[in-house]
Amino acid sequence: MGSDMRACEICSGTHLEQLHRQHFLFPGLPRPVHYDVVACRECGFAYASDIPDQSALDQFYQTVEHHLHADLPPGLARVHGDFFRFVQEQAGLANDARILDIGSGMGHFLAHFQQAGFQHLLGMEPSPAAAELARKIYGLEVRSATVDAFVTDERFQLVSLCGVLEHIADLRSSMAKIAALLADDGYLFIAVPDAEAFGKAPPAEPFLEFALEHINFFTAASLDNVLNACGFEKVTVISQHNDFYDNHYLLALYRKTANPAKRVAVDEVAADSLCSYVALSRQVLRPVEELAEQLEASGEPLLIWGAGSLTSRLLCDTRLGSANIVGIVDRNRNLQGKSLLGVTISAPDSVIDQQGVTVFIASTTYAAEIRNTLVEQYGWRGKIVSLASGTR
Repeated sequence: MGSDMRACEICSGTHLEQLHRQHFLFPGLPRPVHYDVVACRECGFAYASDIPDQSALDQFYQTVEHHLHADLPPGLARVHGDFFRFVQEQAGLANDARILDIGSGMGHFLAHFQQAGFQHLLGMEPSPAAAELARKIYGLEVRSATVDAFVTDERFQLVSLCGVLEHIADLRSSMAKIAALLADDGYLFIAVPDAEAFGKAPPAEPFLEFALEHINFFTAASLDNVLNACGFEKVTVISQHNDFYDNHYLLALYRKTANPAKRVAVDEVAADSLCSYVALSRQVLRPVEELAEQLEASGEPLLIWGAGSLTSRLLCDTRLGSANIVGIVDRNRNLQGKSLLGVTISAPDSVIDQQGVTVFIASTTYAAEIRNTLVEQYGWRGKIVSLASGTR
């Protein structure tokens, strides 16, 4: 497993089964990095081991401000609405309940509580830019801090973690800190990708779930194991389809309790689901590999639109990096000016000077929108290729 093996966060096991090695090449990094997707042979928990060192992760996290949406895409707004309704139906909180949203971003989820009349709302968000946006858009108090650095005397009736636990390397110590923030009998709401569903259908994008920042792959069983060990009892857990990312999320509500049942039930589904997911991802990747080989063989000048996580994987998983790449564009200002494979990343307007080259759209979620921008805004008449549609 290499010197950076990560022991199991649930049972401390070190007897691991390697399921997949995922490579990434990010802007500003001189060479690819990787992590290993593993399953603990003792309790079945699936997670990423041999995680890249902190400098590579810092380089990556500096670029994620493209997740900042002052105006949420409608699909993402629907997801937050679903999460809020689940909490309302299952927890039945009074309007004077104190609520803390950890990893609150720009406050879009917390704003649902605000609109429903809850008065004591607090967000916690590592990105100062996101925290500032939450204040500007909604007038919410969002403190810029990490779980480790956050200090308050307040105790909350609800703490929410939407899309947070899959990112945390030291689960047990972080969960102990979070438990200490809750009042006795307080509720914990968690939303995480459902690893049991990964292998059930071909993904929209190959290996999408193996993003650099996703290092824990929870099923209902492994989530229960983590929470039981930290003093929580399950109220309810459901798996719900998320149409924005075309995947399933576990929506889970737990209650802090003085007498938790500290049992570990073996997760018998994670490893099989992830192995199936790897096979389905390879199937989805095959036509993209063929397209990359054609682009390499033709030597045609190629402009890549998108320098994010999909591109970071395709440059490692296919021959795309060996094509005649003459330009890379991305809307994310934090990426512009950085280089990828020796090519400087530019703003979208730079395509005006590239008429006649082939454009490869490296996005599934925004592919149609990018294609429209090319045709309508930039009057593009040249060849456009993408994962979904092949050649225009």
